Amino acid sequence: MKTQNSYIPSTLPTHQISCTRLTDQTIVCKSPDKMKEIYTALGEERELALLFLDIRNFTAAMEIRSSYEVIYMIRKLFVLFNRSITEAGGRIVETNGDSIYAVFGLDTNLKMAVQAAVDTAYALLRDVEVFNASYAQPYFNLSYEIGIGVHHGKVVVGQYDLTSKEQLTVMGLPVNIASRLQGETKGLHNNLIVSKLTYDLLTDPKDAELKSVQLKGISAAMNVMLMGNTFHPENYMDDMDLNYYLGISG
Repeated sequence: MKTQNSYIPSTLPTHQISCTRLTDQTIVCKSPDKMKEIYTALGEERELALLFLDIRNFTAAMEIRSSYEVIYMIRKLFVLFNRSITEAGGRIVETNGDSIYAVFGLDTNLKMAVQAAVDTAYALLRDVEVFNASYAQPYFNLSYEIGIGVHHGKVVVGQYDLTSKEQLTVMGLPVNIASRLQGETKGLHNNLIVSKLTYDLLTDPKDAELKSVQLKGISAAMNVMLMGNTFHPENYMDDMDLNYYLGISG
């Protein structure tokens, strides 16, 4: 069967051949074996737990303190966050200004990954409380808050070579959903939102409020669980917390 500027071999049924029309109207076709080779090069499909974190009042802090002071504090916070994430078996995929994207399950099964992600979310919330009480409030008169979204699903895990430096990439619709859930923390006034699908995989889930939300860019409404607290919680610190903070952030 001939097409414009291309030829599809007659040895393969046409429904097994993937064709793409380029901008110059050329049609390029690839066999299933070739497409499999391309997909393999892009990465491996895995089912992982995904966590997005955002520091809520980062911009407001920069209005009353110098950029250097705020960035210095954010870096100290990230030291705490990184320790909590890696100790739970997670891995940070990306940091962007005042946000973190981490994955769980690269070396465990899905149920363990989901439990680790939610346990880590509570640890991160505690990290902020310790940081506020021991450092940000007494030295800078600031109090930070974070919003966290957790979801899971099938994603493509690969390595992206950028300027001769490989970087882990984890992409797919579940990643977008987890990011959107983090964004909903502000509107729902709760600092930890977990999808109902992920909540149902938890070994011993805490009581949580069920909500239905319409996420931006997602056609169907989604059930989520409000597993955190409303913003502006009371910050509490004891001697153990202070020693922990000083010991790992310097």
